[in-house]
Amino acid sequence: MSLARRKVTLTNLSEFSRLMPQVPRDRVIEEMADLSLECSLAYALSKTFLRDGWIAEYRHLHAAAHLSPGNDLLLFATSGSLKLEMPDGSELHIMHGDQVVLRAATEAKVFPVSDAGDVSFLALAVDLDLTEVLQELAIDSPLPKPQ
Repeated sequence: MSLARRKVTLTNLSEFSRLMPQVPRDRVIEEMADLSLECSLAYALSKTFLRDGWIAEYRHLHAAAHLSPGNDLLLFATSGSLKLEMPDGSELHIMHGDQVVLRAATEAKVFPVSDAGDVSFLALAVDLDLTEVLQELAIDSPLPKPQ
């Protein structure tokens, strides 16, 4: 994974979702063509999609959700904290602002740890270099460049 992808922050994810309508769809969608995220929604999971095929935000997680990605995913806790239960019985804890990579073909159960309704997370494919896309968008957008 590139250094840029290790440095994903809530700020640039938020900026990326705001700029998504301007993203060069053909190039990015081609890069993300293998993304396959299945999430069982039979529980009290409310979902809002920020994506045009590449980012999903799951808000107000009340009960366990089952993730079965077809591609490596970066999970980023935007509020509250999460517990990931892996098929081998191991557990990962993700605090607010933390991130973890869920490898392709790895199933995991995601449990909210904070108060009900206070847990949200983003899932995105790590094949997408957010920094590169944001830099390209900044060239063509009226956004102020970072000093």
